[in-house]
Amino acid sequence: MEENKKNNISKESESTELRANMLPYEPRMKISDPDKLNTKRTIFISLSFFIVLLAWSYFNFKVPLIIETVVGETNPFLDLIKGSIMAIDNFVAVILQPFFGDLSDRTKSKYGRRMPYIIIGTLSATVFFVIIPWVRLLAGLILIILLFDVAMSIFRSASIAILPDYTTDKIYSKASGLQQLIANIGGIFGFAVPIIVGFLPITEGTVLFDAIGFIIVGILMILFLFIQNIFIKETPTGDKILEISEDRLEMDSRTFTVKISNKPIEIQKRKKLRIRSYSDAMRILKKNTSFAFFLGTVIFMYLAFASVESFFSSFAVSYINISESTASTLFLAYSGPMIIVAYFVGLVGQSKLGRKNAVKIFLAWVIISVAIMSFVIVPMIYQNHQPILVLTMLALISIPWMGFIVNSFPIIWSLAPEEEVGIYTGIYYTFNQAAYALAPILFGGILSAFSYLGNYRYIVMFPFILICIVIAFLFMFKVKGGEASDSEKD
Repeated sequence: MEENKKNNISKESESTELRANMLPYEPRMKISDPDKLNTKRTIFISLSFFIVLLAWSYFNFKVPLIIETVVGETNPFLDLIKGSIMAIDNFVAVILQPFFGDLSDRTKSKYGRRMPYIIIGTLSATVFFVIIPWVRLLAGLILIILLFDVAMSIFRSASIAILPDYTTDKIYSKASGLQQLIANIGGIFGFAVPIIVGFLPITEGTVLFDAIGFIIVGILMILFLFIQNIFIKETPTGDKILEISEDRLEMDSRTFTVKISNKPIEIQKRKKLRIRSYSDAMRILKKNTSFAFFLGTVIFMYLAFASVESFFSSFAVSYINISESTASTLFLAYSGPMIIVAYFVGLVGQSKLGRKNAVKIFLAWVIISVAIMSFVIVPMIYQNHQPILVLTMLALISIPWMGFIVNSFPIIWSLAPEEEVGIYTGIYYTFNQAAYALAPILFGGILSAFSYLGNYRYIVMFPFILICIVIAFLFMFKVKGGEASDSEKD
């Protein structure tokens, strides 16, 4: 009897504490079945990530070509300079991603935790994005790229973290698959813009020719931000436009209600508000070794694919000897299959196979495809574009790559406590962006070392990528956890 009484007292105490921690704000979106994917809501939530990939796909295609114009194609250090400039902006993101991810976990706003960053970040990023092609001084170009990346860093983590806020663990993989589908349609839009510009009556090589694509993308960024804000209304977490709390806020993905986290007092309570994102990030990496090992997989995978994205337009134009518009078509061939399979590869992680086994299978697939590309296809296409071979291999690489991306986020969200989804996502993007920062410099340096080969130097691209992916594959075997909890499984 005495024990039962103590248990009842304990439960009442927990209930009282829970009510005390609940914030007095009603959800502004209709609550749906937590065990079924709300397709419409997920699509509109995904529009912020759509904007991210829309901007970055066009940025990664067009900016290296602008840099070539500014620096000069005869400069012997062109590849290293180009790689360094493409990387500098990412160093800013490495520093800022955990910071803004942490801030969004602790944001009190009448617009919710994530939307203030999505709105502010998108609007400011659009301004700097449209300015980029008009700047033809090297120092000015670097400055604008830096400002653009700072703006993108404001909302990149929030654009991902908002999805698990309103999605239960059981359907993370399905939701992530749909999110990647929508986001990569944005990437397709970005890759399609050079084709559209090619049909316009504007002289190629002029500043206006370079600028019109940035203007089109900028208009689309604002348009899709507006659409998202019509349909996505986060649960308010405060009464002001933006206020940073000392405490992390925890979103209940079943009821859409928010409460103050019950984290231990030595972590949550501080005498005064101060930036603690980086110390928290170190604490997370030391405590959660599986998350740390998974980040090893992440950085080497993105090291591989960031090298492709940074130099593919140059590879296509110089090595294969095709035009810019045709090179853009190859980018579309790479991205198209990713969009088609995005939702379905999420279902693989949702199955009894599990997320981690799905990732391992997709990584093995990438390794085989890249090996064939490295040692069979690429030597055959030098100055001799063979579209069927190239298109086929790009598809065979892009499909498992999407399988990795889609199932990565559910692993991260499951490894993260509910109140730390933002900072976990921020840390993920720190490693992601570290790869994007390092890859252009590292691979640009490698290309410079082989500059004596002329355009044939790009023969080393895919072997380098293969080495990175094999290392990523080995890291994956050290990851424990990351699956849906037993209570969430079918």
